[in-house]
Parts: sequence; structure tokens; C-alpha cells
Amino acid sequence: MSLDADDPHADPLAASDVRHLRPRGSSQGGLAQYNERVVLQAVRLHGPVPGAEIARLTHLTAQTVSLITKRLIDEGLLIKGAPVRGKVGQPSVPLMLNPEGAFSIGVKVGRRSLDVLLVDFTGQVRERQTQSYLYPEPKAVLDAIAHSTRLFTRSLGLQGRERLQGIGVAAPLSLGAGANCWACLPRWPRPGPWWTWPPRSSAAPACPPPS
Repeated sequence: MSLDADDPHADPLAASDVRHLRPRGSSQGGLAQYNERVVLQAVRLHGPVPGAEIARLTHLTAQTVSLITKRLIDEGLLIKGAPVRGKVGQPSVPLMLNPEGAFSIGVKVGRRSLDVLLVDFTGQVRERQTQSYLYPEPKAVLDAIAHSTRLFTRSLGLQGRERLQGIGVAAPLSLGAGANCWACLPRWPRPGPWWTWPPRSSAAPACPPPS
């Protein structure tokens, strides 16, 4: 059963979630980039969907949606599905996210392991590298991130590397809290220099942008 935020009989909590997730664009001028994101969000949440349904979901005009989707198809972010024939009229052509449209790398630095993922535009994990350790020494972690990044960018090829959007790094706030944090863990070796480690500037050399 589909949820409609405007249905008085719908569950209020579920309806609230729909209102929060529902993309809404604007047909006013100067909002082209914002509307592109709104259309992509609508396709991500509801796709594959035809242009008429995208217009209904985003409250954009059919002409605006047609122009935006054509541009997104030309940029390789959307692809057309097989035409769907209805009972009357012309068949509709559903649009969906192109998995090859963009890629990103996600890094999770944990207390006992490191995970590095390559994710495509639909959010699917393409490749994963995992490394376990007793303690996350910053240099060893950065070397492992750089190694995984090189493997991923090599597997993407030239066209895929050009669509690599960025790298995100996540780590516990208490990772570098010192001896009080690590002393409670089994086989704790010593407090590390994580509190002096700026993630963005330190990880950047290990993860250079593709050339």
C-alpha cells in the first residue's frame, strides 16, 4: 500500500516521513541546479518512473521536467528503461538512475577494523576492502586507505575515474580519547596520536583526486 501525506486515513507518523522525503521543485527561474537535484531525488525514491509521474511528484511543470531529464540523460546520470504500454495512448518510458553515473568512496575507521567501500550512483557497493587490527595506528590506516583507493580507481577505468565524486571518512569521536578510552579494551597497547590527527588534511595525500 502506498502512503500519501494528504490522505486523512494514513498513519500520521508514516505520512510525516513521506512529507519529509517527498521532493518538491520550483518552476521559478534561476533554480535549474536545485531542480535537477529534486528530480534525481524523486527518481531515487520512486524510480523507475516516467516523466509525467516525476512532474506530479516534484510539482514541476511537464516542460520543466522534460528539459531537466533530457539534460540528466545527456550527462549520463539518468537512463531510459523499456517502454511500458498502457491501455490507451503512447507507451511511457520510465527513467532510472544510471549506476555508472557517479561513484564515491566511503571510509570507516573503527577501533578494531577499517572498511573502505566503492559505491555507485544507486548506492550499491561495488567493491569492499576490510582490514582488521589490534589498534588503528594513523600511518598504517592512511596507507591502507591509499592502497584501497588505488585499487578502486584502477578498477573503475578512465571513464569511471572521471565520475568519482569524492571520498568520505567516518570515525568514532572517542577514537583518539587517549589512555582512558583504550585502557578498557582487551590487549590495549598504548594511547595513539589520533587527537593530533586532522582527518581532512591527513587523509587528502593518501586519497588524491583521480587524474
